[in-house]
Formats: sequence, C-alpha cells, structure tokens
Amino acid sequence: MPRLILGINSDHGDSSAALVSESGPLAAIAEERINRKKHSADFPMLAIQEVLNIAGADIRELSDIVVARDPKANLLQKSAYLARHPQSGIPMAVKRFGVHRKVRGTAERIAEGLGVERDRIRAEFHQVEHHLAHVASAFYWSPFERCCALTNDGAGDFATTMWAGCQGNDIDILRRSYWPHSLGVFYTAFCQFIGFDKYGEEYKVMGLSAFGKNRYSALMRDIVSFHPRMGLRLNLDYFDHQRSPSTFETIVDGEIVLSRLWGQRLEKALGPARRRDNELAERERDIAASVQARYEEVFLDMVAALVKKTGRRDIVMAGGCALNSVANGRMISEGYVDNAYFQPAASDDGTAIGAALHILHSKYKARRSAEVRHAFWGTEARESAIRGALVENGRPFKELSREELLQTAARAIADGKIIGWFQGREEWGPRALGNRSILCNPAVPDMKAILNSRIKNREPFRPFAPVIRQEDMSTVFEGTHPVPFMIVVFKVRPRWRAKLPAITHEDNTGRVQTVAQDENEIFYDLITTFKDMTGIPALLNTSFNENEPIVHTPQQAVDCFERTRMDCLGIGPFWIEK
Repeated sequence: MPRLILGINSDHGDSSAALVSESGPLAAIAEERINRKKHSADFPMLAIQEVLNIAGADIRELSDIVVARDPKANLLQKSAYLARHPQSGIPMAVKRFGVHRKVRGTAERIAEGLGVERDRIRAEFHQVEHHLAHVASAFYWSPFERCCALTNDGAGDFATTMWAGCQGNDIDILRRSYWPHSLGVFYTAFCQFIGFDKYGEEYKVMGLSAFGKNRYSALMRDIVSFHPRMGLRLNLDYFDHQRSPSTFETIVDGEIVLSRLWGQRLEKALGPARRRDNELAERERDIAASVQARYEEVFLDMVAALVKKTGRRDIVMAGGCALNSVANGRMISEGYVDNAYFQPAASDDGTAIGAALHILHSKYKARRSAEVRHAFWGTEARESAIRGALVENGRPFKELSREELLQTAARAIADGKIIGWFQGREEWGPRALGNRSILCNPAVPDMKAILNSRIKNREPFRPFAPVIRQEDMSTVFEGTHPVPFMIVVFKVRPRWRAKLPAITHEDNTGRVQTVAQDENEIFYDLITTFKDMTGIPALLNTSFNENEPIVHTPQQAVDCFERTRMDCLGIGPFWIEK
C-alpha cells in the first residue's frame, strides 16, 4: 500500500498539518494562516482540510495519521518531578491527561470536522515525541547522510533539549534536558520581564539586544549554565515556572497565554519589571544584550560538546530556539560546525512534518527524498480567484507578461516605492521568503522608518531582512553558507553598510535570505532585474501582513494593500497601483 501520511501539531501553539508520501513532501500549512489567529493552538482542522485539498487527496487514502506528542515519553522523569513537586505537579499531570485524551481522539475529531463517518478513516494512528519530531523535521529534509542534531525550546513532552546522532534513516537520541531546566524558558522569562509578554515575542528581544551593553553578564552566568556532564541548568531561585500547574502556557479560545515565568528574586536583582506600555530604557536594552550574549554562550557550548561527542561537524536544527538567527550566525561564522541545515518551520508548527517524516523514514524505512531547498508547501491561489479579488476591489489593474511584471516591479522598487508581492505557493514557517512578501529598496536611507510608519507599525529597534542571490552573498555579507530560510545573521561587509542602510542593523548585521534560481525562479529574476537596473544586489524583504498572520488569500492581500500605505501590488500576473 502506498504511504500517504498526515502529520499534525495540535492542542499546542502553532498548530499545523502536513502531508507526505514516499515521493516526498506534498503540503504543509499552519492553522493561523487560515483562521487568522497568531500562533493558533486550535485543533488544525482547517489546515488538515487544506493540505488534503492541495494534494488532491481524500481522507480515505491516508495510510497513517501522526501526532507530534507522546504521553509515554520521559515517564521516569515526569514521575520524579511529580514526587518532588506534588503541589504543582499533580494539577499539571491532570491537565496533561486531558490533553492526551484529546490527542487519542484525533481521528474522531478529523471525522467530525470533515463531516464523515469515523470508519471512513482507516489510517493507522501514531504518536511521536515532540523533540524527536523536531529532529526528524530537520534531518530528513537535510542533504546530510550523517550528522548531529540539536533542538532547544520551552518544553515538549517534558523535554526541553534533545541531542541526536543521525545517519541514513536512523536517529539515535544521545541526550535530553528536562523540565524545568529550559533554555527557551530562560529567554522567554526575560522577554516577559522587559515587557514583551505575548507568546512568540522573543525575536523582539533579539533585535533590541544590538542596542544595549552586556553589563549583566555575571548575573546571567548565575541564572543559566551548561556543563558537559550535568547538562543544561537554570538557577530556579530566579524563576516561578516550576511552581506553575500549567507549565508555562494556557490555551484560551485557541490562543496561547503565557504564565509568568520569572520570580521575585529577579526583581531584587534588576529592579521592577517593565510594564508593556512603558518606554524602553537603557536598562531594558542592556538586559536584552546580556540575555542574548549568555544565550549564545550556552548554545555554542552545547554545539561544541555535541560535535565533540559525535565527531560530526554537519548539524541539523529545529525547535523554537533555532530561530535565534544571531546565535546561528556565530555558530557558522566561527567554525563550530562545517555545514548546518535549519527546518524553515523551526517552531512547533514544524513538528507536524517531523512526526510524519519519522514514521515514513524510521518506521517504514522509506527512502529519503532529496534535500528540501525551498519552503513553498502551502496554498497557491488560482488566477481566477486573484482576478475576482481585484475586480471586487474596483481599482484599475493590469495583466502583464512575466517580463513586463518583472520590469514594472523592479522599476517601482528602484523608485523607492513599497510593493506587495504575492506569487506561487505560500511559505511554510514564520518567514516570508518571496511569495508572500513586501519588498522595497534597501538603499533608501529612511526606508526602514517609512515602512514602519506606512505599513508595519513595528518597534523602531527591530531590523528588516535582506534577500540576495546566492552567488552575490559573499560580495555583500561576511559569509558563504546558503541560508534559504532567513534563519542566520551575518555581518554586512563594511563597504556595503552605508549603501544598504535599510537592512543593516545597529550591530552591522543582516538576517539574510539567499535565493538560488532553481529554488524560486521568478523571485530570483526579480532580484536580478533590480540589480541590473540599479547595481544594488539585494532587496529588503518583509512579511506581507500588518500585525496579523501572513496573508493567505488574494482577498487578504488586496485588503492589506488597501488599508495600508503600500504603493503597488504584484499579485500573480496582475499589477495594481495607488
């Protein structure tokens, strides 16, 4: 029987669905793209329907359904924690049992959502440990026959870190760290402390860190450490998460609400926590710099120890902490590894594809597909739907040939205009990688401020990302490693810093995306056309949204274009201007 496997991340932040077969990945999408709730924790029924639609598959054709959660994982460590912390551990366990009951009823929930009888779903049901799904998501998509793997996040199935040696179809788990010792909790607790208390705001602290000084280094060393024999350790005197019966998050109407992670001792060391609506002061900038610096030290110590243990200098990474692109850049630039592969959906949405891949390749021993070098596994809008949205909008638009579209878009960007770019299948993961993007000229000195004031409404300390052709990478940046998923920061070369002010961050870096022609031909050709026209080899690329999930439908793209001060929109073969 041909294998058609549905992977799911459910009842957790960034819920998602993915579909794979023996020929490779078919479709993957996060629930938030469809239901429009950022980091949605709803059961991913809409995402499940979407991946089946994309693949043209029927629920009866599924051979397997896999959920990225395994209640049997790490039972010994869970029991030991429960014995040590009965006051918080017992309510936590009761809550977890409720979630696991839901997970066991996944097939019934799918049948109900699709409006079909349960017996129409004949697929075999599996559960894969959270961090193992993370490892699988990166390894099985990577080009490596043999490598090591590292995952870090807040927590999943009671683990917070996993080390593995990977070869062929096999993943050999070498080490785990367990709750409550978590590098993700360390970082998120300080995000909360300096006022970024919503789920998924760690990237703001990473951006802010470039504006501060590492003056709390001694405190940070006291708070988090890594020892090759003992592993990752938090000084729990500074935290409250180990006393919370909800671990560190609660789901309210499908959205994640974080518990307070930091404890009173942190306020004694640093003074009162910042409220979200208060201005950022020098203290907050310095805390951010100190947190980021200590995170990098611990992370790089982990990488060095893993490489030494395995003797393997190629690495794959996933887990929410893999989105710390500054640390990733140091790992590559400073030679801790030779090559790295990052899952584009490194957060928990990526566990859906990882769980499915683990069953396909580890359980069934299916042959691995070629390296996955692009992230375009979502929905592609039909031209008729695009035309319908434009007609309904009422503003005049033009249909252009491919060459006319490239020339028109490149000229608009060269002239300092901000354009929306909606092409092909949408991206898998949190980054807009050229198919659901807002693009503009990185050489315009005040473009960052213009973009923020007219569309993005972001904090002024947050950087915008450059995108460049792979062959031009080393000309502009101090790095040669391909980074197709915008998940690594490299230094901008000195002679380009003044030339590209809109994408050069305070510390002279850029979170760069490289594009090869065979990864995204029309986007590659747009960058080429712009370079030929201006001599500038890069574009500024940011996500096509305005404080919402990235646009999913043509109508959402047109609505975003209309309600913001975007100048132009290239959507499919059509062009529209204000």
